[in-house]
Amino acid sequence: MTYESEYELDPEPQPVELDRGETGVRIVYALVFYVIANIAEGVLAVIILFQLGFALITQREPSPEIRRFASQTISYLVRIGRYLTYNDAVAPFPFREFQPELDLTRPLPNGDRV
Repeated sequence: MTYESEYELDPEPQPVELDRGETGVRIVYALVFYVIANIAEGVLAVIILFQLGFALITQREPSPEIRRFASQTISYLVRIGRYLTYNDAVAPFPFREFQPELDLTRPLPNGDRV
């Protein structure tokens, strides 16, 4: 069996024409999310350092609450990246409700994997 007969290739998606106004709004959002993402990355760095220090001193894993907060921060950064790269049409928080953390082992609602 050949590769072509075993797997059907999806036809190429048709290009979507973008409205200049929507692109302008996305540019403004990109600037806002650039600042937010840098702050979130700083928070994530502090969490990582705290977790490493905690594990080194106590020789135990950090609490589930700290790990959950780190996972939520990572999920938020993924959502920002997906929005800015046109993989998600809706802007993340603060422009909509804060979403629950992503399960990075499952497909997203549109079938993509993170």
